[in-house]
Amino acid sequence: MKKNKLVVITGNQLVHTYFLNQLGLHFKLSAVFFESVQYPDPPFKSNRERVIWDEFFLSRHKTEQSLLQICEKRHTQSNPTVYTIEKGNLNSDKTLELIKQCSPDQIIIFGTSLLGTKFLDLYPDQILNLHVGLSQFYRGSSCNFWPIYDLKPQLLGATVHFVSKRIDAGNILIQDTISLDENDSEFILMTKPIILGTKLMIEAIKQANADLAISGDSQSNGKLHQIKDFTPKAILKVKDIVNSGELKTKIKLENARLK
Repeated sequence: MKKNKLVVITGNQLVHTYFLNQLGLHFKLSAVFFESVQYPDPPFKSNRERVIWDEFFLSRHKTEQSLLQICEKRHTQSNPTVYTIEKGNLNSDKTLELIKQCSPDQIIIFGTSLLGTKFLDLYPDQILNLHVGLSQFYRGSSCNFWPIYDLKPQLLGATVHFVSKRIDAGNILIQDTISLDENDSEFILMTKPIILGTKLMIEAIKQANADLAISGDSQSNGKLHQIKDFTPKAILKVKDIVNSGELKTKIKLENARLK
């Protein structure tokens, strides 16, 4: 049966607006739920760590603004009903009831908190997630950062998968890696998976709408990274990798290997 009622659940940051705008250019959206998200400040051991932390997020935001080339305004061809979900209320009975009233054929999520079992029980095999990482290598949070941290830029990519009880471990519908340029900054490398993943999600929805049979790949057993793992110390390591030229050298080697 053709899917025609799409409900999107996403965050309220610039990358989420980009994601929503792109979906809105291709599909009629029935409803959009914006979850209030904000990266928590970790404990800082020094003023330098505080400065490095703030500089990282400022540079990342500037790069996202440049590459995504959109304003904060939301654009869709349809006029979906819009809801705001306060932090901690994604899995509340109130939110679930609002979603049930939308009678979605498909739920699309990107950058949200973890969905509880009630969601999965109500909508089995109907929830697609955009994960900005290769889930067989990296699962969880900031998976467009950890391949750089590990000096494995060739593992930067995006995955569209069904949501399951294990984090980022559902059957994969579609997946790809980003193109690498030796002149890419760490922030460009982190933004490219978002652009790629958005394109993959659009393709996955179109495939599902065409009733194409997609069995998926369930081998998504990558290392799980949590928000608490993302620290000023991790940012400093990436900064050192970039400043030392190691990242550029690694990208050169990877591109030479692929020729």
